[in-house]
Formats: sequence, C-alpha cells, structure tokens
Amino acid sequence: MRITHRWQFNEAIRRMGAGQSAVADAQRRLATGKSFDRPSADPIGMSQAMELRSALRVKEQAATNAADGEMWVNVADSKLQTVSERLQRAKELAVTGASFASAEEQQAIAIEVAEIRDQLVEIANAQHQGRRIFGGFGAGAPVTNIAGTWTFTGDTGAVMRRIDDDETVQVNVTADDVFGFNAGTDIFTVLDDFEAAALAGDQSAMGAAIADIDAALERNLGALARLGSAGRRIDAAQDRFLEEINTLRSQLSQIEDVDISEAVMDLKLRESAYQTTMAVFARSSQASLVDFLR
Repeated sequence: MRITHRWQFNEAIRRMGAGQSAVADAQRRLATGKSFDRPSADPIGMSQAMELRSALRVKEQAATNAADGEMWVNVADSKLQTVSERLQRAKELAVTGASFASAEEQQAIAIEVAEIRDQLVEIANAQHQGRRIFGGFGAGAPVTNIAGTWTFTGDTGAVMRRIDDDETVQVNVTADDVFGFNAGTDIFTVLDDFEAAALAGDQSAMGAAIADIDAALERNLGALARLGSAGRRIDAAQDRFLEEINTLRSQLSQIEDVDISEAVMDLKLRESAYQTTMAVFARSSQASLVDFLR
C-alpha cells in the first residue's frame, strides 16, 4: 500500500482534531469536577448515577416529611406544656378556694380562673403556618362557645407524615380529646363552673373542680406522651435518613466526581500529546505541493 502525502496530511488533521477534543474533554472535567455530563460520555456511569439520584430524591423527600412532622410535634408539644402549667395553677387555686380563702381571695381566684380559661381557649384554637394545631384538617376554630355551651367545632382528622417506605406517623392531637370533649367533661366548662363557684364563695363546689382538673391534666399528659412517641420515631428516622443520604451521596460522588490531581495530570498529558501532534504536522506540512499531490 502506497502512503501518500495526502494521506499523511489527512491523518495528521484527524489526529489533531482528536487531540483537541481530548484536551477539551480534560479541561471540562477539571472545570466541572465531573467525570461526565452526557450519557454518551459514560453510559454505564450515567445509568448508575441516575439510579442513585432517584434513590437520593426519595430519601430527601422522606427527610423533608420527617422534618415537617417534627415541626408540628414540637409546636403542639410546646402548647401542651403551657396547658399543663395553666392547669396546675388552676388546681392550686381550687385547693386554696376550697380551704381557707377569704371573700377577697375568692374574688381574685375567680378573675384568675377566667384568665386561665381564656388562655386555654386561645391555645386550643392556635394556628401555625395558617393551620389549626389542634383542629385536624379543619380550617375553623376547634373550640367555640355556642349559646353559652363550649363545643368542639374542629376536625378529628389524623395528620400523618410518611417517614419511610412502609412507615407513617401521626403528628397531631385534636382538641376534642385533649380538652375533654370526648370524655364529656371539657375543661372550659369545668373552669366556668369553678369561676362561678368562686364568685359565689361556694367552697364545696370549688373543691369539686379539683378532680376534674386532675382528669384534664391526665388527658394532657397522655397527649404529650403520644407526641413524645411520635417525636422519637421521627428522630430515629431522621438519623437513619442522614446516614442513608450521606451513603448515597458518597456513592454518587465516586461515580461522578473526578480526582482533581488525576484530572490535572490527565490534562497535562493530553496537552502534551496534542502539542506533539501539532509539531509533527508542522514538520510534515513542509513537503512540496508536488509531493502532496502525488
């Protein structure tokens, strides 16, 4: 086979083009820090990366759900801690009123009991990010006074958050349970009666409020326990998600990310090879036109 100058010229042009493309690819990898940016560059690596990214999105969404659930648990827990404090104070007032309170003290007790009731109503109807904390899925106030009767007007829906493929957790409690409407003795009516007894100086009736307040405290404690259990499950899930997400990101990095030192060395080698090809072409291009046309 006769090797002509035309063939040598074309081959040199091809090699320079390939060398230039190789240098550009090495520069891109060094600039982006990624081994590939299109399927054709590494079909197997791209397929593995897509699977890992899909798994990563699932875990990140689950982590977001868990964080949202944790927020609602924490908000409700904080509100119920305040409810416990207010109920403890109401019990202290009931004990005082049932024993040795003077007429002036009974009037002061009535005023404070009314304030506690109003605070509890405010808590029962509290909102967070536009949603009722103790109202399930309902938008309206969970607790209202209708014609002098305290009434649960909220929704009893259980707000669930998925924290894993096969695990969900309830992140709310509702006012019908927490404040005693289900039990038939809501705390607001109890405090209304307590206030009336204090205004009337009825020590026996004030003493009767103690048992109802204790029952309210027990219900509140039960709600706090349920929220605490949900919070622990969410915390465990978040720890698990963090570990799984870090593992997936590490695996993705191993596939996609380049070793900077290796990338710099690779670029230098490709640049050197390209410059060598350019030098060879420069020498070979000095042939005469007659030689080239042969």
